[in-house]
Amino acid sequence: MSLLDSGAELVEIYPQVLTTDDLGNEVWAPADDPVVIRCSIQPVTSDELSAVGQDLVTTYRLIARTAPLGPWARVRWVNNANTWWDVIGTPRRYGMSPRTAHVDALLRQRKDPQDPPDEGGSDGAGVSRRGPDRGARGAARSG
Repeated sequence: MSLLDSGAELVEIYPQVLTTDDLGNEVWAPADDPVVIRCSIQPVTSDELSAVGQDLVTTYRLIARTAPLGPWARVRWVNNANTWWDVIGTPRRYGMSPRTAHVDALLRQRKDPQDPPDEGGSDGAGVSRRGPDRGARGAARSG
């Protein structure tokens, strides 16, 4: 069995879907239902931004055999205290041969908090079952 098929990390990916916002515009946003995959995650950088204050921007690389990743997808890293991550850019897909085919994406941790739990609609971890970025803002993806 390949390391691409049996990674040590467990993530929930909310794939990007085309939806309509509250103004009737078609926008890309994370889906409501996650896809759970096993993958490998490796640190890439950890930069302190002195101009902004005490802020830490950490970037990780997610490597998996297959994953429904895209620029508007949202990732919840289950093994890392259920932290939320954004995909940076378009994931790279390698397909030279079936044995080495995989997806490689860069992830950056989200700084804004997720939706507060609502009555009967929370998964117990403070995250709404409706998805990672739903609420008063509608289905539009935040910055």
